[in-house]
Amino acid sequence: MSFVRKPRPYSSGLPSAPRAPRVPKEKASRPQRPRGPRSSWAGAVTALAGLGALLVLVVGLSGLWNAVARDWQFRSAAAGVLDVVR
Repeated sequence: MSFVRKPRPYSSGLPSAPRAPRVPKEKASRPQRPRGPRSSWAGAVTALAGLGALLVLVVGLSGLWNAVARDWQFRSAAAGVLDVVR
């Protein structure tokens, strides 16, 4: 396998003739459409990311609250047992 660049079969190897300068064509003017608010995929993904972050925050706070409540119940029960023992 050779990595040497091979000449193209239609190329004669001679320099090509100079080209005439291009004249830009005039574009037909199209009527401008009014640009209203558009929904995009980026907006939808951003909204979903925000909702996901909110869900993670709510679940985390719920777990923290449950841990605090469980700790409070345990301390309350332990205090009751100590009162009975005394």
